Amino acid sequence: MAAPAPHRTDTLKESHWTAKRHGLITRLCEEAVAEAPAVRSLSHYSNGILDFAVFRASRAPLSSLVTEVGDEAQNESLPGSRLLLCAQDLGAVLRPLGTGELMRTVLANARGGLWGGRARPGEFLAAVTDVPDGVPAMDAAMNRLVTRIRAEVHSLPDEKPGGDPGAKPYLQTGATTSEGPQVDFGTAAVPDTLYEQRLRDLWRTHVNTTDLQYAGYYRDWTLVCVGDVFDAHELGPRFIDVSVRTRRTAYRDLSRSLRGHLVRLTDALGLVAPADAGHAPVDRLVLDVQEGAVYVLWTSPRAFLLGVTLDQRHVDNAERRLRGLGQAVAGVTVPPPR
Repeated sequence: MAAPAPHRTDTLKESHWTAKRHGLITRLCEEAVAEAPAVRSLSHYSNGILDFAVFRASRAPLSSLVTEVGDEAQNESLPGSRLLLCAQDLGAVLRPLGTGELMRTVLANARGGLWGGRARPGEFLAAVTDVPDGVPAMDAAMNRLVTRIRAEVHSLPDEKPGGDPGAKPYLQTGATTSEGPQVDFGTAAVPDTLYEQRLRDLWRTHVNTTDLQYAGYYRDWTLVCVGDVFDAHELGPRFIDVSVRTRRTAYRDLSRSLRGHLVRLTDALGLVAPADAGHAPVDRLVLDVQEGAVYVLWTSPRAFLLGVTLDQRHVDNAERRLRGLGQAVAGVTVPPPR
């Protein structure tokens, strides 16, 4: 079966663009957009400054943008520019955890999404999709692109953004702790023995030493339930520089600070995919670092889960596991207050 014909693209270059510095990267970006119809546009930045932007020629106007007349590159790249600023701030928050630099950020809702990632320090790419359910295809295309740029332009190794497609899901690497994950309940938990036991069982089913090693459930920005397997023997080498206690505290602090970051993330996503009434403005946030990832998945406008993997190979598998936990948690009936 013949491969589909590439889509026509347009490229707009800033005045400082040169073929010597940007030519090969530009060609790779044009090929990526032409081969991925879900990608509306792709922008390339050096040290925070826009170099060029590649667009799907058949794109519809972004009516939500406050446009600057005559500067289409800046207008189309505005969502990516705002995502870049958010990624810089979130990267600084995650850096003390010792899991490496933030190399991939995915932000999505039902109407579209944004992708941001760095090919190397100082070089950032951002992509936009305005296609419902187009984020997975955009994500896959951009992960391939940034890997090609690292290999073909910079002679750098593959950092496996999005994880290793060959990693077997849900395969335990060793015996887990006999008591399973350590599970605690927050102030938003309803003091009901049966309710707490159902949540505890879900954490024991989903949180494991291979992929999803930490998960917290929040309602109205207040902790309901949190559990992890950080005390498992086989995870010990991952806590040589950052202790288990420090890491647990850091993830709780991240959940508290997320509300402030979400304002800016929602602003960036709203330029291309404003949320429908009654829905959370963001459904999914992925912060993919060099050693694992942090995920935030909204189960409703009022509730979300924050999950963590420390294994880069299982970044995709861990998110699938967290999504399954979210679906299960949403089905647990909250008992009425006594």
